[in-house]
Amino acid sequence: MYTSNQFSLDTFPVGCMITDSKRRILYCNRYLEEYHGYSTDELLGADLFTLLSKASQIMYDTYLVPILVREKKCHEIRLCMVSHCNTALPIVVSILCDDSANGKFFWSISSARRSDRLFEELTETKQLLEQKVSLLRRISDTDQLTGLPNRTAMAKHLDQKIIEQKKDDMAFALAFVDLDGFKEVNDRYGHHAGDKVIQLVATRLASNLRSDDVIARFGGDEFVIFLNGRFSARLVEESLSRLINKLAEPFEIDSVLLTLSASIGVTLYPQSKEVEPDHLIRQADQAMYQAKLSGKNQICLFNVDNEHVQQSKQSELAAIKAAMEANEFELYYQPKINMLTGRVLGVEALIRWNHPSEGLKAPVTFLPVLTNTSTGIALGRWVITSALRQLQTWLQQGLDVHVSVNIDGYHLQNSHFLHDLSNILADFPSLPKHRLELEVLETSTIEDVGHVYSVLNACRVMGIRISLDDFGTGYSSLSHLRDLSVDTLKIDRSFVQNMLTSTGDRAILKGVIGFARAFECDVVAEGVETLAHGQQLIEFGCECGQGYFIAHPMPAQDLPGWMDKWHQQGFKKKFNRDVI
Repeated sequence: MYTSNQFSLDTFPVGCMITDSKRRILYCNRYLEEYHGYSTDELLGADLFTLLSKASQIMYDTYLVPILVREKKCHEIRLCMVSHCNTALPIVVSILCDDSANGKFFWSISSARRSDRLFEELTETKQLLEQKVSLLRRISDTDQLTGLPNRTAMAKHLDQKIIEQKKDDMAFALAFVDLDGFKEVNDRYGHHAGDKVIQLVATRLASNLRSDDVIARFGGDEFVIFLNGRFSARLVEESLSRLINKLAEPFEIDSVLLTLSASIGVTLYPQSKEVEPDHLIRQADQAMYQAKLSGKNQICLFNVDNEHVQQSKQSELAAIKAAMEANEFELYYQPKINMLTGRVLGVEALIRWNHPSEGLKAPVTFLPVLTNTSTGIALGRWVITSALRQLQTWLQQGLDVHVSVNIDGYHLQNSHFLHDLSNILADFPSLPKHRLELEVLETSTIEDVGHVYSVLNACRVMGIRISLDDFGTGYSSLSHLRDLSVDTLKIDRSFVQNMLTSTGDRAILKGVIGFARAFECDVVAEGVETLAHGQQLIEFGCECGQGYFIAHPMPAQDLPGWMDKWHQQGFKKKFNRDVI
């Protein structure tokens, strides 16, 4: 039943109905049944214009068809309807008002037999319906606690202002305000006090804005402010600083003085790229969150350039996820040898991306974007699994080899690391665990050092070897050696590459080799690029090396052939000065 405090469509003496935007009848009142001989079942779901066409084809063709073709709204049409007694009754069809935002239209169909009175009643009905719709719209756009516009109203306002900006080339700013410490007020003094605070905050904000600014309450303790015509970040921050100072003044609630502060994020418009109203609101919200993280009670301006960086990062992550699903990643393997005896000690697994359009991509081109991401952890699990699968294949072929994989600090700190590793190893029950070595970057960002140490020690208990990679480049090398039992130290390539010309690098190399001996660790030098590098390392006491002079990283299928060639051609004696 469609009613208001002033009238009821069910009892009103004019035929009234409501249709959707396609003119299908959703509701009709009793008048249509009683005076025009149609039952409710016949009317509901019927097309209004089809119904009227049955009454008078001439009037339908003359008035209704042009409206349909031009998509104009019908306001009043006079035509004849044939009743069941075959008496032609003049009637009036009118739109009372439309609620096109919701796709509904209010219609009336009335007899013109009492035309003056009915037209008067019809006019009154139109006014009442229009008042009701207007009231409903105001209610739907208003926050009931503060009387301010709400989220819906602000979205409409932004829509309109963006259209105007494109026409008049005007600028504006959008600020997102969140109270600091409001939850504590609610918890301590109750929701009644919290509501009063919100009302006072709304009043204080509104009274300190210009007449062409608009403030809306988004719910809870969140407000959004439209600042019209600010042309620079400096002017915006000056305006918002005054608001922050006003909000910092005490509020008196039931004779209790409460002090709050506010964090404000702000974004500017126009921007280099077109943005929608909801996007602007999210930008201001993100900036507000940064203000919270930076200590609260301050203003943070949204950085559009950072957003572009984040969007680019998300795009790259999506591409990497798609590449994982398409099996585009592959492991290459670089040998590590004893340069004095020529024995192949093992290989390091190094990831490559077989990109469908860019070709083979080195890890430096895509691994940085994976830092501290769940996608990076997923790719790390894939590397371990793939390396173990390949190791098992090589052992079945009779190759005596070990495999090392790189693990970053973020992956190690993941609470599921040991569980995931155990599940992976369970898929290779016959594989000797000492054949797997985890290489941990000494420069990895490790926040929970104690947790990482316990994880790595648990790995050693399982039989897995631990290598500290890039040793000497970080700030906690000695503490790592003191607190963590490692099997191998890997000397960073930057020290090896310059050792022939830099006395400082030679001193560091000798020191690292001394540490390895003191802590009873193996030591491997990366970056062995020439014969001279290898011979110098042997003289310093480092027999194990890895680098391009020995072998470049290679696909898994190439390793057996390389090992045969290495041994058959006597390369094992290459670094021995007595042989050369």
